[in-house]
Amino acid sequence: MTFIFDQETALISRSDGSFTINASNVYKNPSGAAFGGWVAVIMTKAVQGHEQCRSPIVSQQTTFIAGVEPGEVEVTARLLKSGAFTQFWRTEVSQADNIIAVSDIVSSQRRPTDLNYQIAMPEIKPPSESAILRPMKEIAPFWIKTYDQRIAKGPPFLVNTPPETLVWIKEVDDRPLDRSSIIAICDTPMPRAFFLSEDIRVGSTVSMATYIFASEEDIAEAGSDYVLLRTNGATSRNSATDQRVELWSKSGNLLATSNQIGFFR
Repeated sequence: MTFIFDQETALISRSDGSFTINASNVYKNPSGAAFGGWVAVIMTKAVQGHEQCRSPIVSQQTTFIAGVEPGEVEVTARLLKSGAFTQFWRTEVSQADNIIAVSDIVSSQRRPTDLNYQIAMPEIKPPSESAILRPMKEIAPFWIKTYDQRIAKGPPFLVNTPPETLVWIKEVDDRPLDRSSIIAICDTPMPRAFFLSEDIRVGSTVSMATYIFASEEDIAEAGSDYVLLRTNGATSRNSATDQRVELWSKSGNLLATSNQIGFFR
């Protein structure tokens, strides 16, 4: 079975080591530009597909310079340094000879230690008792339909202070979780401005950093089941908003954290 996510993020390798892909019509925002999570993912896949990559991705810091419009996209990945366990990468997404996004990625083979601490997972009602997210047709991007989302706390377009949300999420076609899909899922929460006002405020992500703490065993254990997104923000003012994300497995493992800044009107 070919899952939607894999079909829409499949890169074509070129003889010079770069990759190409056509901008996805599935992972597209109402503005016509590509979903930022999709852009981040194709950069991770360029690293994963690089002949010198030998370890799993553990972090990605992405700057979105402009929107990816319909048409062909070029993705390049360059190894900056390779150590015994950790590799450092620089990736770029270009379109019509213009750089659209850049990303610094770290891949690393981490080992268990005697320290094993994490904050407590939120105590929250299960997906079966949470409200199904039903997106507003006139403003919702199509890619939202690729996810099954259940709101356990924090409905959008209401005044929530703080703007904390708890949402169970999984791929609608039951695709199992992996490192690329973790990065995409961490960009699925709506901007925090949507939870501080009843108005629809247009905005976009400028910079996003995602850190994956899950082991391969943690990811395999999460499988294709729901994972929990806890999202909050410290500030939304002066046309800028931040967003902080925790991603949890149902069994209580903290899989990843993510932070971003966005601009809104």
